[in-house]
Amino acid sequence: MKIRFFISFICILVLSGCGYSLSSVEKNYRVTNINTEGNIKANFKLKNKILITSLKGSSNLIELNIKTKIDKSIKEKNISNQINKYQIIITTLVNYKSLNKDKEGKFEIIKVGNYNVSNKYSQTLNNEKRIINSLINEIADEINENLSLSFNDS
Repeated sequence: MKIRFFISFICILVLSGCGYSLSSVEKNYRVTNINTEGNIKANFKLKNKILITSLKGSSNLIELNIKTKIDKSIKEKNISNQINKYQIIITTLVNYKSLNKDKEGKFEIIKVGNYNVSNKYSQTLNNEKRIINSLINEIADEINENLSLSFNDS
């Protein structure tokens, strides 16, 4: 019994140390200019989030063009044809250009969220605002991650 326990303990110890670790991606770029198109509120929040995380002393200067589109559609209706849920789709197209190097690229981010309709209209608007802010935060994080990966390769 002790030998079985010892062998299984050694196997677990050896197999759990497989060497996998999360890669830490450093930001090594500075955003000098952001041109926006589309939804004004979403672009304002995206622009602020990206500029806050941008490194001030970096030699990699980049320019961003961001085009954002928010679509709201009905997701669910009940039997009496009243709306129960809405679906929000935020599509963001990001074009980046390095000012120091000859590096350009683009990527698209699509985020989808749902929110419930409440009995009070003000609560429904709050639900919509909350989901939009959450999706915008996710988009900003993904933009920063994609830019970091693009400029760490070179």
